Amino acid sequence: MSEDKLEYTGKVYLYSSGMPEDLIALSREKLTERGVKADDIVHIEVPEGVPEGSIMATIWPHYLSISKVKRVRDGSIYAPQLFNIQL
Repeated sequence: MSEDKLEYTGKVYLYSSGMPEDLIALSREKLTERGVKADDIVHIEVPEGVPEGSIMATIWPHYLSISKVKRVRDGSIYAPQLFNIQL
């Protein structure tokens, strides 16, 4: 995975868990700066319906945690972190 561009196929899931709209907008902007098409970003409030193999970006107050979903089972997601993007 390159430092500049985020490599993905399909959709990138932006998991916000109740973060404010301005932080969600900034997170979308940071993802597009990394080469993600705006139409490929799917905003989710709960980590459900995310396919295995997808890229998930979890919003934290000061950074985005980028991970790749390895396994989805019984409503939980195992997604090892790849890197962070500062907000």
